[in-house]
Amino acid sequence: MTRSSIAIFSIIGALALAPAVFAQDSDTVQPPANSDNLGHVTQGNKTIFFKSAGQQNIDANQLRTWNEFSEGHPKVAKALAYKPSLMKSDAYLAKHPELGAFFQAHPDIQQAMAENPGNFEAIPPRPGE
Repeated sequence: MTRSSIAIFSIIGALALAPAVFAQDSDTVQPPANSDNLGHVTQGNKTIFFKSAGQQNIDANQLRTWNEFSEGHPKVAKALAYKPSLMKSDAYLAKHPELGAFFQAHPDIQQAMAENPGNFEAIPPRPGE
């Protein structure tokens, strides 16, 4: 084959695939109306919209109490942020009796953290992230 034949086949192939590329761009996903949309991710036929959490279901007193504890025990707070199931681990609570004592004094906070751990601790980025 000559170089000109290869070039012609390449152009024809590119033009044949162009409608599929343009079709993908025309399926732009719009966020729901009147939303506080922070962005979205589309995977296949599923689109996930990210919205701010809001504060309607957060008890400010519980959050303030937890923040006071976590400031005094940053390693424990960070460990719970990455792995909330540690709050139910007898071995972990034995290593950190101050956490066990805190949850004994504040069982409502332990329950709220078990249900929605992200309300209490944001996961800080790991080194290199």
